[in-house]
Amino acid sequence: MAEQAEAAAGKKGGGKLPILIVLALVLGAGGFFAMKMKGGGEAKAEPEVKLGKIEELDEFLVNLSGGTSYLRARIALHLAEGTKEEEIKANLPAIRDAIILTLTNKTLREVETLDGKRKLKREIAAKVNGLLEGLSHDESKKKKRKKSKEDEEETEPEHPDWDSDEGPVLKVYLTDFATQ
Repeated sequence: MAEQAEAAAGKKGGGKLPILIVLALVLGAGGFFAMKMKGGGEAKAEPEVKLGKIEELDEFLVNLSGGTSYLRARIALHLAEGTKEEEIKANLPAIRDAIILTLTNKTLREVETLDGKRKLKREIAAKVNGLLEGLSHDESKKKKRKKSKEDEEETEPEHPDWDSDEGPVLKVYLTDFATQ
């Protein structure tokens, strides 16, 4: 008699498992199709930014803030693919001015460390990008700013090897750098 009771109990418990599995699959498929219909299943991809040409600038020789030290540097700008070389060359005096103002605002202590140089590169990229964006007359090229200029200078870009996430300047190279 005990054996018959165990067999009956086994049949009742075993009958629920397939029903639960089918129910879970139906609910999961329904949720999947509901998300697809809402458009949540597809991620909208942003256009990928790629590195293009490198624009080398003439040497900079500036007094650092404080008046007792100077900096001699050569800087190269790695541009986003598709950036027009003519636009950079046409705005070269303004670009050099922005870089000189950035360099002269630094103290020797700020530029002698590795972290200081990395921050300087990010600041130069942000200043030049902001300048070129401000000078652009083509409204379709102007991008809406996600952050203020101060935020851009203080935060690291998402791409680990770049100095800016948005172009036209993506990387800044200090090809020659000496202080005294």
